[in-house]
Amino acid sequence: MGWRPSRSRAREFAETMRKIEEFCEKNNISRSASSDSYYFTINGEDYRVSNHTQKASDRGMYRNGEKVRESYHRKADGTYEYDRQHEITAGKTRIIEIYTALSEGKRLDKRGYVIA
Repeated sequence: MGWRPSRSRAREFAETMRKIEEFCEKNNISRSASSDSYYFTINGEDYRVSNHTQKASDRGMYRNGEKVRESYHRKADGTYEYDRQHEITAGKTRIIEIYTALSEGKRLDKRGYVIA
């Protein structure tokens, strides 16, 4: 049997996710089916916050050199679906922090941390 979080940790995580869902609904933030990528617009700029990059996701198209699925992100012409988006690689538990910082006009690095 593998590692499992304690009941209190599991409850904490469930509460955090409930708050994130409420926040996302209130701020018109959409998410992927797996809830690991979030999409929103602030001041006319589009953002994607995910625990993986689009390129990393596309590496999963192949298994043992054989193509097993289509790209989730590439268009027919080879460009990325979200080329005009700012891509931030961070876990979903940081979405509120990242959205709030961007709303306040702060500049963030590719990992979602404020640039001084």
